[in-house]
Amino acid sequence: MATGSRGWKDFIKQAGELLYWAMLAACTVGPGTVVTCSRSGAEYGLALCWALILATILAFILQEGTVRLTVTSGLSLGQCLKLKYRHTFKIYKVALICWVISGCVFIGNLFFSLNCWAGGVDAVLAFPGASDVTGWQGDLLRIGVCVGYGVITMVLLWYDKTHLLGVMLGFVMMGMVVLFVIVVAEIGIDWPNFGKGLLPNIPSRIEGRVEPTDLVLSLVGTTALGFNLFLGGDMAKGRTLVSAQRGILFSVVSAMIVSLLILIVGAGQFSPTSSATYSIQGLSKFIRNYTGEGGVVVFALGFMAAALSSMITVILGANITARSMFFDEETDPTLYKFREEPLENRGDGQRSGGDDEKALPVIQTNPTWVEERQEKLRKRKHIMNQSINLIQTAISVIAIAANADRLYVILVAQVFNGALLPFFSMCLLLCINDPQFMKSRPQKGYANVFLFVSVTISLFLSSNTVLEKIVGDALAIDERLYVAIAISITGMAALSFFTSLGKNIVQSFKGNKITNSNASGR
Repeated sequence: MATGSRGWKDFIKQAGELLYWAMLAACTVGPGTVVTCSRSGAEYGLALCWALILATILAFILQEGTVRLTVTSGLSLGQCLKLKYRHTFKIYKVALICWVISGCVFIGNLFFSLNCWAGGVDAVLAFPGASDVTGWQGDLLRIGVCVGYGVITMVLLWYDKTHLLGVMLGFVMMGMVVLFVIVVAEIGIDWPNFGKGLLPNIPSRIEGRVEPTDLVLSLVGTTALGFNLFLGGDMAKGRTLVSAQRGILFSVVSAMIVSLLILIVGAGQFSPTSSATYSIQGLSKFIRNYTGEGGVVVFALGFMAAALSSMITVILGANITARSMFFDEETDPTLYKFREEPLENRGDGQRSGGDDEKALPVIQTNPTWVEERQEKLRKRKHIMNQSINLIQTAISVIAIAANADRLYVILVAQVFNGALLPFFSMCLLLCINDPQFMKSRPQKGYANVFLFVSVTISLFLSSNTVLEKIVGDALAIDERLYVAIAISITGMAALSFFTSLGKNIVQSFKGNKITNSNASGR
């Protein structure tokens, strides 16, 4: 009896751990995922399934790297960057690169917020009869929906009640997932074309449809979210590496399965000769053919839940990133003194000192001063958090209420954040090979290969899309791909040569300790 009770408790504990990491899946499976995946299927059939598989692999490798960095060093990626570049040029005592990264996350997440509000409006319009409301009444409905989402988001963020809502919304989203399973079972899967879709290829653009390179980068951008590297690291604090890895795997595989289901349902509408344009309302009508009005209601409710949960987690991601770099108590340069001489093992299970370790913080000894400083940091952090909440919410409400092109907003958000992914990934690659963070558990050679290749691939995909926007048809597709490959290889070679990364990666194969980064932040 005792053994059975213990086994049940272990199961509950493991399930709780997986649900904890489901927040990353909630960030991933938002309205952008629903729109991007269904649009990819509707406009190019199953040809882009490979992009989702690739994005899932990239997401796991990158997020596993950031949790390993946090579990080993005791610091999130943002905190590591703050310490790594503490001797470089500063603005208000914070390294310039921290300002750049925080700014990129803020702008990227602002696009994601706009994407969430756009999807949230389309979710309401997906309810039976809602899209028939036009004229001033339709405008009033759209404005009311945007303001309603804004009020709910601000209240939950202000009172810090987001976790409870996230669990409830997760159950609602599960209803939408079950619905997509039913529709896929009804329409069936074209297995030969599905198999072909698993092979990397860029289909020719069909007139009147989105450029396939945009959709590829969008699928990567909506699955391997750059700001999840900062959010995931913060979530990994206090967790064991094994439990964090298991949680990351659960999160990315769950998101992949849901995304594939959505893409397959979208592919049910695919016709290479059709002149019909993609819309959420068209997707709703397609679902109605197989599930009736009840299925459309379930889809709309799940779509709303995905939008609302993503609205909250996207803003939280921007807050966590900024907080780790500006008003973080663990790495505050006035609250802590950073010794420049070697330190012995602190015995706290976080990091151990060594001949080349220079970033370990030692707290000030005046308890009154420390308490006052901590209180000041908490107040500034609160002001910053609420400012980010208000700015991102207000801009999203105003822009989408003003009837911005919602499908275009969603596409731009995914492409822009996909283009940011290589930059954030490079930051991770540099930090995870830095001895001041990883001395007690240096990065292995094979892990560096996986991470280095992942960063290179993300840079290639971003370069290809940016080139397509710049040169258009001036280069043939093959020529553009060759140029993108050259850019990605040259970029990674420069990163390895002009920083200590190259030496550290070579040393990781020899089993020796990695080369210390110098004070200039290399």
